[in-house]
Amino acid sequence: METFRLKNIAILILLLLNAGLLLLIGSQRWQSRRVENYTVKQLSALYEASQLTLDSHLQTAQQALSPLTLSRHTETEQAIASYLLGGSAASSSQGGGIYSYETASGAIQFRSGGSFDGSRLSLAVGNITDFSQQFCAQFGYTNLQIDVKNCSGSVSAVQEVAGVLIYGCNITIYFEDGVLTSVTGAHVNIEDAAVENADRINCITALVRFLDYRNAAGIICSEVTDIQCIYELQTTTTTVRLLPAWRISTDTYSYFVDCLTGEISRR
Repeated sequence: METFRLKNIAILILLLLNAGLLLLIGSQRWQSRRVENYTVKQLSALYEASQLTLDSHLQTAQQALSPLTLSRHTETEQAIASYLLGGSAASSSQGGGIYSYETASGAIQFRSGGSFDGSRLSLAVGNITDFSQQFCAQFGYTNLQIDVKNCSGSVSAVQEVAGVLIYGCNITIYFEDGVLTSVTGAHVNIEDAAVENADRINCITALVRFLDYRNAAGIICSEVTDIQCIYELQTTTTTVRLLPAWRISTDTYSYFVDCLTGEISRR
């Protein structure tokens, strides 16, 4: 009987402890949300004072992405080349980090920084739209733009990884009379990527810096319509990195705030 009573007391103590922890976590989250709402209101007031509006649907609680150092994946390069050349592409090293992938339809060269190009290609494509959509789905490109008339023109897209756009990893494919004639672009693979530890500015700080930049530079815009953390491709002779930046869209242009340095640029 005594043992049964002690067990009940222990269970009651555990239940009370859990309830206390839940109340503490709830209180912390509520306080955090309260501070966040207050900060957004202050930011909105700051923008209004400069005659600039913040869209009410901005996701200001977003977290900044971490910088990544990437490794090269020649298997993916060969798969891309094989798709664009219409067959299994044979690879060969050209030296200096350049690999060439070739079929009877031509050759495409990939560099260690992820960029690639091919000219004087000759691959007949029956349906350019289907061909391009399938390529984008297979290799992670989005924002497909098709500018083709009478089977001639170009198709362009931007690479996306885990829902994050990668600026600098675009592709443009050119067609003449239904024949793929040339391609230029870049592609990276985040498999085995090394995450770098670095201080990054948050969403609110990026918006404040942009406001200061806009006022100092006399930029003409009346509303910030969106903010999103994206990656920008950076290559050197020895490393390939994805660096995070806040893309701030306005009713005129888009601006990029570097998450590491705070530097602002327009695209």
